[in-house]
Amino acid sequence: MTVSLTPALSQRAREMGSALCATFKLETFGRVPAMIDIRPGNDGDKSQILERVEDVYGAAEAERAERRWDWQWQCDPRLDEPGYKGVVAEWRGRIIGTLSCLPAGLYIGGQPVRAHWCADMLVHWGLMRQALREQRRKKGGKSPALSDGIAVAMLDHPAAGPIQLAKHIADPMMSIILRIGFVARPNTANMTRRVSLRWPLQKALGRRLGPLVAAGADLAIPGIPRPRLNVQTLDGGFDARFDQLWEAAKEEYPAITLRDSATLNWHYRQHPDTAYTVLTVGEGDVLRGYTVLKVFERRQRLLARIVDLLARNGDSEAKAALIAGALEHARQEGAERAECFAAGIELTAVLQRLGFVPKLTRANRTQPLMVRWLPDVDLYVTRGDGDGG
Repeated sequence: MTVSLTPALSQRAREMGSALCATFKLETFGRVPAMIDIRPGNDGDKSQILERVEDVYGAAEAERAERRWDWQWQCDPRLDEPGYKGVVAEWRGRIIGTLSCLPAGLYIGGQPVRAHWCADMLVHWGLMRQALREQRRKKGGKSPALSDGIAVAMLDHPAAGPIQLAKHIADPMMSIILRIGFVARPNTANMTRRVSLRWPLQKALGRRLGPLVAAGADLAIPGIPRPRLNVQTLDGGFDARFDQLWEAAKEEYPAITLRDSATLNWHYRQHPDTAYTVLTVGEGDVLRGYTVLKVFERRQRLLARIVDLLARNGDSEAKAALIAGALEHARQEGAERAECFAAGIELTAVLQRLGFVPKLTRANRTQPLMVRWLPDVDLYVTRGDGDGG
């Protein structure tokens, strides 16, 4: 299936591309004080970006961002050229807002198309209030714009286009992006299922008694079916078999993000702080599919996360075997729950058959894939796309 960008979208892409390095004042956006510059970010902004991350999210998150900086912005094979890609809001030489624009490696109809994952959005409210107070003085007390105007202005900057993708959006930010034209892709959502009660019972009853009680309690959890195909663990790097699978998949899926061996090795074998388990199914030297998962502790809970999964379009048997294998691994590790981001009817149906249900936010809603300026085409992505998994 071949999908082309509409003439209007192609024209917008050309216009945004030609203006990529433009720097402009916020009088373009009437809701934001004109003294604030919205411009493309660069490596020279690193120290201030990390300072803002620490101010807003704390030292641990800033250390994580610094640890991943070179891996993310120098080594990613999807980058046109090394260096930070994003948009910053600057006031009096100080960065008060940031938006990272990660290359998506998007293919539509088997052809590469320029697109970005919009990630790591933040606006420093303390500095923003200073800017707003100054604006009020200059405007003679007139009420200035609210801080969400900065977020909108950064998303509207040409450097963030021409096609924007986003997921795992917090409820307050969701209301903002819906107002500016982002739409939810159907049949996309985070999904979850219970795997084992061993972890919470072990924490409650101790390392000796907890696993014994959990062995019985786990019998009440819907069973994990055995994989119908031979699932194997990949101990080394991603090899040429993964390139062959990618070449076939990119022609079969209407839209999909890059998954060649170079990208997979960078993402899952060269990651600076996360260890992943890779499972495969195949026949001889032909790879039918793979999945990538991690087991980790978060907020005193042991969780498993399926961060990547690929098989040929329509090969539900391989996808089911890989997910079942991932669930088996998660249970062996003692994970309490497993999570997976589903995109498309096929993968959603496979996950549902294996006991997954949509994961809801505190506002009792799902977290679908959100897109802006994407042609009306089914897009296959996984959790590892955009936010690193």
